[in-house]
Amino acid sequence: MRSSVFSSFQRVSSKRGRVMRTAVGVAAAGLLALPVLACSADAGDSAKQPTPAQNPDAEGSPLAEVAPHWDALVARSSGALAVRWGDRGTPVSVFGALSGPRTTVSADEARSFLADNAQLLRLADRGDGLDEAAMVLSPLGSHVTFVQRYEGVRVYGAEVKVHFNRDGRIVALNNTSVPDLQLDTQPRISAQRALQVAMARVPGTDRADQDGVADAPEAPELVIYAGAKDPALAYRVVVPTLGPTLQFFVSAKTGAVIGEPSDLNRYLNGTGQVFKDNAVVATQNNNLVDARDSATAVPNTAYSIVTLQGLVGNNLLDGQFASGSGSRRRATGTNNNFIFLRDNNGFSETMAYFHLDFAQRYIQSLGFTNVNNRQQVFAIDRLKQDNSFYSPSNRQISYGTGGVDDAEDGEVVVHEYGHSVQDNQVPGFGTTEEGGAMGEGFGDYLAGTVNSSLAGDFQLTCLAEWDATSYAAGVPHCLRPLDSTKHFPEDADGEVHDDGEMWSAALFQIRTALGATRADQLIIQAQFLLSANANFKDGSNALVTAAINLGFTSAQVDTVRTILKNRGFTVTA
Repeated sequence: MRSSVFSSFQRVSSKRGRVMRTAVGVAAAGLLALPVLACSADAGDSAKQPTPAQNPDAEGSPLAEVAPHWDALVARSSGALAVRWGDRGTPVSVFGALSGPRTTVSADEARSFLADNAQLLRLADRGDGLDEAAMVLSPLGSHVTFVQRYEGVRVYGAEVKVHFNRDGRIVALNNTSVPDLQLDTQPRISAQRALQVAMARVPGTDRADQDGVADAPEAPELVIYAGAKDPALAYRVVVPTLGPTLQFFVSAKTGAVIGEPSDLNRYLNGTGQVFKDNAVVATQNNNLVDARDSATAVPNTAYSIVTLQGLVGNNLLDGQFASGSGSRRRATGTNNNFIFLRDNNGFSETMAYFHLDFAQRYIQSLGFTNVNNRQQVFAIDRLKQDNSFYSPSNRQISYGTGGVDDAEDGEVVVHEYGHSVQDNQVPGFGTTEEGGAMGEGFGDYLAGTVNSSLAGDFQLTCLAEWDATSYAAGVPHCLRPLDSTKHFPEDADGEVHDDGEMWSAALFQIRTALGATRADQLIIQAQFLLSANANFKDGSNALVTAAINLGFTSAQVDTVRTILKNRGFTVTA
């Protein structure tokens, strides 16, 4: 890995050689700041917005008017009843012998039971607003589900289930119905408008319908959204993407998105075999060599069995935050287990998946749930050179296979991800030479700090020591250092990777002074304050401003200022 596409230019270079620039388009940012999704009401409409929902798992308490009807049910039942009360003051679940045995079991019998307990459940018109949805048989007995509707409109997620055992006795009740509904069910915007609002929240490059055919969004459904304190008429809009399947609720009155979109995909964990960070760090042995991808060139002790989180479960390395779908030949797992040696391309794909997923989860652990929170598509076998890059035109990463395969080194993997992170926070970042250097420096820094949290601090300031065995002299072999002594401006040479060493070294000094977690939070936060044409002065002032507004002490802010000034950067904040 020697160069990266990280701005409105694609940089194509050799390890340390001349950089040639060819123009490429800049992709739109991802779901940069999800809170924006809750505040896009149509201009001039003052309709009340629903407030966020309470925790659906929280334990509530019965309303005073409900308590006598609960006592009556208990009196009619044989034995004790177990109950969980919801935040609306009605039972969410009840378990026990709720009735005597019946000779016949049917939806009508279930409806009769609900009518008898309508006041307990606060069902309007003795349950006439419930439509039978399904009756399912199981070894235990029969299970009848009713869906709640209000003036013909489905109340999303609101249903009542009655469970009979084989003797016809009702032994359980589930209830998520919404009592006392009173709202106008005539929409003010069309379903097509709601679809446009939701689609506008997903960059075109992320949508799964890019070819115009596959995985097109579903037709919006008019529902009553009951996930908020105040139920609201809304359109449910489902938009498939290359990663999550996003569910939006768009107010049918204002056109505003209610709350944040949810991911409907269900993920699972698999198992993979990787080097944690890279082979040199894993073995603490600087004498390892590539030997043309030989499996025997690296001892078995270098490998670790890890959990691959967030897989979609298709026996491919496709998941919540990473996908190897850009590769020509995909790794295929067995029961979502991906165990390969390094002489198999499946190992490189597993390495990239694991380290990209780990990097995103690390960023989220710092409190940033909206920084590049998407599926990062990558390829491990399309670039034959000893080079890697991130392209903002398609927002994908390509890892080269020259020398040590770049995806075999977790620091190379995360360095390129750093450009994706920056492009998400500041679309088109790096249009100036100093901005390009900051991009390279941040990528180096992120690679070091993320992999340190994974594998420890062995040779922490030596970047990509496994990949660098193919081209870097000396021991340890380092692509670039994180502790360079270069000083601005006299050591600047106009090459972004060289000049990026000044920026990464300053960031690493801040990390040493403040600690990894605090520094990482500061450095990622500061990037929100930058523009695409930022330079070292802007970057320095952004760091100081972020430190002040994150509540750092005066001494800590002064430490950040001093480190940046001592590196030669101008600081005026």
